[in-house]
Amino acid sequence: MKRLFWIFALVLSFSAWVGYLTPVYASGDHAGGHDDSLHASGGTLHSVGVKLGKQFTFEPVNPPLKNHIWMKTDPGKVAFFHFAKPVNAKKNKLLFMGDAIKGRFCAEDQPDGGKTGFVHFHSAKVAPGHKHGHGGEKGQEGYWLRHIALGEFDMMGIHFTPGIAHNFKATKAPSCS
Repeated sequence: MKRLFWIFALVLSFSAWVGYLTPVYASGDHAGGHDDSLHASGGTLHSVGVKLGKQFTFEPVNPPLKNHIWMKTDPGKVAFFHFAKPVNAKKNKLLFMGDAIKGRFCAEDQPDGGKTGFVHFHSAKVAPGHKHGHGGEKGQEGYWLRHIALGEFDMMGIHFTPGIAHNFKATKAPSCS
């Protein structure tokens, strides 16, 4: 869990560098205001972005999601970035960061019943009749995803604000017991 915290701290710094969040401060906001000496420089953030980007080489789903990059963080767990366009597009925009937990498309496998933001299931392999791998067959293997919106925007007919996207295309899982 501690490792995932630091990954997301780096992601937030990277997000600020590419211009999608307000400035990131090494120790956060202070009661006396911002301490500009703690603000990460563009060079620092660029270095974080390059180093972090090289770690995102895992592909947990088939077919691959062209607007996501993934990093395996622990057995059965991944972190991801979700972009507005395919990752090879120019002038792309980072919309979400997130994490995912391996599981089955079963209500019993959904982490905390979705209360902590793991509301979207993506199948490891697309099942017939389940376009793009959202949801799947009862008991199918895949990942429960938690998306964290990095700004305020509309997408897929849903309005997102910064923070955990509890409203991200929820996929209601069947009971498998």
